[in-house]
Amino acid sequence: MNKKDLIRWLIVLIIPAITIIYFHLIPAKDSTEHLINGIILACEATFLFKFILFAIIGHHLRGEHQEKKRQYFLFIPIILLILYTIYYFQTA
Repeated sequence: MNKKDLIRWLIVLIIPAITIIYFHLIPAKDSTEHLINGIILACEATFLFKFILFAIIGHHLRGEHQEKKRQYFLFIPIILLILYTIYYFQTA
């Protein structure tokens, strides 16, 4: 695993973890804040999805098929974040 892959893994794992921990430590006071927090989670998942998708497209254009396959595993934490976002909206 090269340095760029490690940085991508850290970004995809740490940013959502910090956000989720923050939302649990400082819960929303009303339904408006709960909605805003959910929107933040959804935007975060969208950003991370685009971040990884651009990396995969870059590897595809350079013909780096092993690296491209390795990047597909980064979608797992993003899918978990999306599922958590759905759960977060249902607990409102």
